[in-house]
Amino acid sequence: MLFQLFLSNNGKPLTYNQAYERIRFHGENADITGVRVSPHTFRHTFVKLYLMNGGDLFSLQKILGHHDISMVRKYVQLNNRDLQEQHAQNSPLVGM
Repeated sequence: MLFQLFLSNNGKPLTYNQAYERIRFHGENADITGVRVSPHTFRHTFVKLYLMNGGDLFSLQKILGHHDISMVRKYVQLNNRDLQEQHAQNSPLVGM
């Protein structure tokens, strides 16, 4: 089942270009600078936050609509700080 995140006023899915222009417009109005503001950036941010909040790769694969887990791995780029936080929260030694 496919869900559309960005819809027009009449309920039809936005094209990539329509979504990109609206996101870019709102990014400018919010004074977001120094990073790309696009649907693809939202997708990457979703993936990172999903995993950082305990989501698993296999459900993420389904959510993203990929047939191969290797495609999902391309989205997973945690920096050292992210890795340290995840280790501190999920290490088997936590609570001992």
